[in-house]
Amino acid sequence: MAHSPDMPERFVCTNCHAIFAGTPEGQGDSADFRAPDTCSACGETAFVSIERFVYQHQNEGI
Repeated sequence: MAHSPDMPERFVCTNCHAIFAGTPEGQGDSADFRAPDTCSACGETAFVSIERFVYQHQNEGI
């Protein structure tokens, strides 16, 4: 039987909102995914799962 690959968990940088695919960890039928160590766009180290991300737009100067 053919194996279908897991959809990677996606993570959002809390600073610049860039989206990254998680890195698979562990072994077995379904992998756990972890966020990158740093954002390659801005250097931030804080990420949130895309399912938990809430975009809040701030109108600066209004």
